[in-house]
This record gives sequence, structure tokens and C-alpha cells, in this order.
Amino acid sequence: MGQGGEALKVVVVGAGLAGLAAADRLREAGADVEVFEARDRVGGRVWSVPFNGATVERGAEFILPGNIEVRRLAVRFQLPLVRKGTQYGARDTETLTREEILAAAARLPRPASGTLSEFLDASDLPADVREAIRARVEVSCACSGDELDASVFGGSAAEFGEFDSFTIEGGNDGLARCLAEPLNVHLSSPVTSIEWSESHVVVDGVQADAAVIAVPLSVLDAIEFQPALPAMVVSYGQAAKLFVGLREPAPPSATLSVPGRFWCYTQVGSDGEPLPVLGSFAGSPAALDRLEIDRGPERWLDELVKLRPDLELDTDTVLLSRWDNDPWARCAYSARPLSEAPRFGALHFAGEHTAGEWYGLMEGALRSGVRAADEICARTLSL
Repeated sequence: MGQGGEALKVVVVGAGLAGLAAADRLREAGADVEVFEARDRVGGRVWSVPFNGATVERGAEFILPGNIEVRRLAVRFQLPLVRKGTQYGARDTETLTREEILAAAARLPRPASGTLSEFLDASDLPADVREAIRARVEVSCACSGDELDASVFGGSAAEFGEFDSFTIEGGNDGLARCLAEPLNVHLSSPVTSIEWSESHVVVDGVQADAAVIAVPLSVLDAIEFQPALPAMVVSYGQAAKLFVGLREPAPPSATLSVPGRFWCYTQVGSDGEPLPVLGSFAGSPAALDRLEIDRGPERWLDELVKLRPDLELDTDTVLLSRWDNDPWARCAYSARPLSEAPRFGALHFAGEHTAGEWYGLMEGALRSGVRAADEICARTLSL
């Protein structure tokens, strides 16, 4: 219960999966919840759009093994999962097969310390294999291997292996819309000020017993906190996507450009038939600079034509998606998350950057929201 015996009042800042999961959990616990979202839609960095007769994901895309929270909610909302056919964890390169790369990755020991680059350079792998593994991890983590902790190898978004990947039929942001449907969500409502103490918060004039801050730390400077928050540091990666229409649909594939630091993939739809779309994902600031995405998709298209001469690309049908120029993100996702989820007084934090080993994933965002909501309920009961 909140102050005065009334229902617990909680404000959630951000209607991405983390904020919506927190609000959903709190609503189920009987709390009075208001959600404030700066964008004119829910979902945050999960954003599904139509493209060339299919649905593509401008943001988070792949549902991977162990993503049990995503699957639980999909079952709850009767949202079918679609097998993509794309081998997310097994990719060919210009010169190496997926089998060669997987075999080499399996021989590497568990990293003990240092950076990813130091870990790989100390291995006895052939130079071309070592560079292919470095490229794969850099792309998936959207950050340079010189900056990544070696522990990222084989974990979270950088998992190696031959396993199925899935998406939600109709688009992953359907999950966000289902979570938001019964909630009190204020769209196009960026929060600008938060006053907080041990026992209450005031969010843009709305008084509450607690708040969940479910936005990337990269945009916290848009909110004035009183008192000011202690310093929190998260290393964020940068990434972009390019979708290209196919004149002839192609069966599932996954190809990594080692020098380009991007990969591309084809996949199947809900009917099991190939989709007329080539997706491509570039990770790390250096990759985005190399592809000159500030000038548009032309350089990237040229690279895709060279990498996949087997495909009939419709270079007039393209969609470039990026997050570095989005004022409510300014980043792709965390490359090095917080060591533990912060909490200051009645402020609780959620987001993939607070999700430990699940960082960088939709699964991590959902788990972090549930964790923040449970913290609030447990704290309230103890008062």
C-alpha cells in the first residue's frame, strides 16, 4: 500500500519493453501505475514496420534460446512465434564456413580477464579465424574489441552455435502493444524533471510512492533530477540496419563481412516461405563510419552487392534504420552493462543495461522490468 493506506502509486518513465514489463507487473500487484513515454508509440528500441511485403524490425529482432520471459509473454498474449530460419549464431564469411568458425570458437577457453582483443590475440588460432571471431563479437556487441571485456565472448548477443532463432508473428513490437493495452500510458510525453527522496517521487508534478526509470542512461541528461543522481557509467554500442528488397526471395542464410563489420541474412515468414528481404546489421562506431551511413545507404548497398552476388537485390527498395541519431536513445544497446541494478531512494532502474548477463536483449529488458517491479513491492511491504 502507498501513503495513507491508498493503493501504491508508481510512475514508470519509458514505454519500452522494460518499462512496460515493470508497469504490467505492478498493475497485477494492485498498484496505480502511470507510464510516460517520449515517443508517439510504445516499444522503444523494439520497432516493427512493413517493408516490401514483409514485416521488418528496425530495432531488436532475434528471439534466442533461453529467452523464456519473451516466450512466456508471447504465450500469455497468444502471439505466435515464427521460426526465422536464419542461423543467428552460425555465420559464413567471405573466406570461412560457419563450421570452421564454430569449431574454432568451441576450442577457445573461457576468458579470464582483459579485453576481447587481448583474449583473441593470445590464442593459437590462425589469424583469419581469429579475425572472423573478433568481427562476429564486435558486430553483435556493436563495439570495438579493444573496448569490450573478454567475458562478452560467447554470451548474450554474441552467442555461437547452430540454433533456431524466432520472431513474433506480425512484429516484435506486438508484444509491447499487448503489454501497454490495459495500462495508463501517456505518449509524446517526455519527462523533464524528477524530485526524489527515500519515500516518494514527484515526476513532472505527478506525486508517487516510487518510480521506475526505464530509459537508457544515455538520455538521462534530458531529465533534471533533484537531488542530482550519483554517477553511473554504461558503455553503449552503436549499430545500424539496412533492409533491401529482393527481386527473388532467397532461402535462409547468414553471412558476415569480416572487414566491413556487418552481417546480412535472409529468412522465412510465418508460412515457411522465403521472404523478399535481405536484412543487414552493422555494429561498432567504426563500422558505421566505414559504411558512411551519414551519407545514406549507398556505400552499404555496394558492399552488400559484393558480399552476396548470388542475390537479386532491388537497390531502389531500401530502409536504413539507426539509433545514434534518435534523441530518445542515442545508442543501440549496452556493450558493457552496469555490474548491478542501481536504486536511489524511491527510484528504481530498469532496462537491458541493468539486466546482467541478459544485456542487449529483449529478454534482458523484460527481466529487468519485472525485477524493478518486484523490488518496489518488496520495499513497500517492508516499510
